[in-house]
Amino acid sequence: MDTSFIVPFVNLMQTLSAESLSLLIFLGCVASILFLFRTFGITGLYMYNAVIVIAANVQVLKTAAFSFSPEPVALGTVTFATTYLVSDILTEHYGKAVARKGVWLSFSAHILMTSLMLFTLGYSAPAGDKAHGAMMNLFTPSPRILLAGLLAYLISQFLDIYVFEWVGRMTQRRWLWLRTNVATLLSGLVDNTIFSVLAWVILNPEPITFYSLIFTYILGTYLARGLVALLSTPVMYLSYLCIPGTPKMPIEAPELDVIKAA
Repeated sequence: MDTSFIVPFVNLMQTLSAESLSLLIFLGCVASILFLFRTFGITGLYMYNAVIVIAANVQVLKTAAFSFSPEPVALGTVTFATTYLVSDILTEHYGKAVARKGVWLSFSAHILMTSLMLFTLGYSAPAGDKAHGAMMNLFTPSPRILLAGLLAYLISQFLDIYVFEWVGRMTQRRWLWLRTNVATLLSGLVDNTIFSVLAWVILNPEPITFYSLIFTYILGTYLARGLVALLSTPVMYLSYLCIPGTPKMPIEAPELDVIKAA
């Protein structure tokens, strides 16, 4: 009875292509970001990133068939990529210090969640307990994957914030689209590179080939991250309309004053 709605809904989603479902997830993430920003301000964005970092690290355990890849692709890329959008919004409106605090909060949330679930798995499972095996698969961390992911996250997020602010200063706060895309595309590549090199080469007892490292792990999901970066550009402009209090407009887009006046 309690799954009478959920199961049909999941079955319906499974009729969609992986690309269509990924687009719906992205649009849902964007709507959530703008709603939380408008309603709760900085706190709402901090909460979003903390939840998304945890969710993306669970999603990555599942794969799906995409038309552009001959092999199943791990999920979580689209969801995780929106955390860079949130860092850019925080940097744009509140500065680097506020954005960096958000990164540390998300990092801490992931550590706390992993630690809590590890202790939860320590409880002996009663006979017939099916949930324990499922939770073991989901929440038993691989030390090398965990370490690689945490380091890549911190370095790439701080790079994103630094580059976004630096390009903004160099262009005198003009061309919001430019600093958004430069920062997100560069930090996404750095994140993929650091994680892949650490997880699949340096810390891997059986290192993969250089070809697989580049074309499967580093560039394999970078196309999706690049697409998310491009689609995130209009969201940065919309964020000006969602600032708690009186909305302001980016200086390079005076035509948006028409929206404000309306």
